[in-house]
Amino acid sequence: MLAGSGLLLKELDAARFPKTQAVIRDAIRDGVTPGLVAGFWDARIPDEITVTAAGSRRKVPSEQPMEAGTVFDLASLTKIMATSTLAAVLVDRGWIRWDTRLSAILPGYPVRGLRSEIELRHLLSHTAGFIAWRPFWEELRARFGDAARAPTRLHEVPVADRQRAMRELVFSVEPEVAPGTRCLYSDVSFLLLGHALEEVTRMPLDRAVAEFVLKPFGMDGAFYRRVNADPSSGRLDAVAATEDCPWRGGVIQGQVHDDNTWAMGGYAGHAGLFGSIRDVLQFARVLPRMISPRTLREAWTRVDRPPGCPRTLGWDTPSGPDSSAGRYFGPGTVGHLGFTGTSLWLDPSAGLAVGLLTNRVHPSRENIAIRQLRPRLHDALREDLASI
Repeated sequence: MLAGSGLLLKELDAARFPKTQAVIRDAIRDGVTPGLVAGFWDARIPDEITVTAAGSRRKVPSEQPMEAGTVFDLASLTKIMATSTLAAVLVDRGWIRWDTRLSAILPGYPVRGLRSEIELRHLLSHTAGFIAWRPFWEELRARFGDAARAPTRLHEVPVADRQRAMRELVFSVEPEVAPGTRCLYSDVSFLLLGHALEEVTRMPLDRAVAEFVLKPFGMDGAFYRRVNADPSSGRLDAVAATEDCPWRGGVIQGQVHDDNTWAMGGYAGHAGLFGSIRDVLQFARVLPRMISPRTLREAWTRVDRPPGCPRTLGWDTPSGPDSSAGRYFGPGTVGHLGFTGTSLWLDPSAGLAVGLLTNRVHPSRENIAIRQLRPRLHDALREDLASI
């Protein structure tokens, strides 16, 4: 089954969306982010998305304007748009179950102690008991020596070697607590999930995602980019720049920002996907058609262990009065944030999806003002929509 991506793009103009445009104007003026692309999909107009772009996709070393078609490093939106959705597709096909044990499908994974109890549902909901993060990239640089330190010599370390080395490192991480007893957002969980899904599909993760998700969902502009890809294979300056990173050789543009993903070759379960606002909203638009109602309902339901966990099987939900989704998203809302400054929220009851893509880490990740921008923009947009 294929879902075509023939979407009509309309302008999110100031005449119809004055509050939203005011929030965007202030954000660019105040340096909340160098630039952004925001848009929404409304189920009442199923073949149309409404989009606006503002600011710059790069400030240094030279200025480049933001455009509606700018491609972004989607960061942890990879978790929902790639890895979690791949898992849901495989559940629909009967290849795995949510309660499949990790040790049953991941050869070489140590089966001892708490590890033997980990199920795919635990990885997806960040309840497997793992730490949040570890700088594996430092260990990979040390293992591979100078070849992995110098960006100009990246081709000396094949992606396959990097992937194998990362798998060994992730396998060495012990759970801190029993699965289902703690909810802690964990890239380690999604690294393991990515490796597990590679075994199920018998394909590298980037190719499995392309085959089972990106192509059939009609996400024509979304992709992973391996670190040793031919620079001529795409317009790297069409991608929003991220951080100015000395050890990576300067401003990152067209290469994945996440250090662990970069060190392991450019693709991973937790990060690495690139795409435009069209891809993000196309994903939200067709997801309910591409995943069975039962599987989607299971994927979007908050887990019950541990009590109070705001996570579902791969997704986040609004929690508390300071949710980045703002005040107006209804019950059943799901979504996710990305470190580079990206987000997607879906309100199934309203038939509405809102994407916000920014390069807030350019040129420095120290800029965290987006925390205030996200709820303000979502509230302004919902208020504008209510008045149309």
